[in-house]
Amino acid sequence: MIVRRATVADFPAWAEMLAALHGDIADFAAELPVFTALDQPYVGFIAFDGDAAIGMIDARERNFAEGAPNLRAAYVEDLWVAPSHRGRGIARLLLDAVEQWARDQGLEWLGSDALIDNEASHAWHRAAGFTEIERLVVFGKPLD
Repeated sequence: MIVRRATVADFPAWAEMLAALHGDIADFAAELPVFTALDQPYVGFIAFDGDAAIGMIDARERNFAEGAPNLRAAYVEDLWVAPSHRGRGIARLLLDAVEQWARDQGLEWLGSDALIDNEASHAWHRAAGFTEIERLVVFGKPLD
C-alpha cells in the first residue's frame, strides 16, 4: 500500500473516486485542473494497492474553518475509500498525509465535515482525533 500526493496523471482516477463519492453532480475530470491551479492551495492524496487507486482525500486551505484559532486553516473536502478496502486503516493513512501537508503549509488547524445523519463518519472523525465543533443546517436560494 502506498499513499502519495496526486499528480496530473492521477486526475482520471481521482475524478472517478470523487464521482463514486458524490454521484453525477459534476464533471470532476474537468474541475480538478482548475481546483489545483487556484491561488489557495488544493491538494489530493491517493492510496494505491499495487497499481489500483483505492482511496483518496483532498483538502484545501481556507480563510475560515469553524473552531480554528486563527483564520487560516486546512480543510478536508473529500475522503473516500473503495468499499472492498474499508476498515483497514487506509482513511487514516490518507488523513495523516493531509495533516503533514497542512503542517508543511504552516497551518495549525484541520477542519472537516460530515452530513448531519452520517453517524459512521462522525464516529470515524472522533476516532481520528477530531472534536465536533457545531451542528449546522445550510440554506441557500437562487438569486434570479
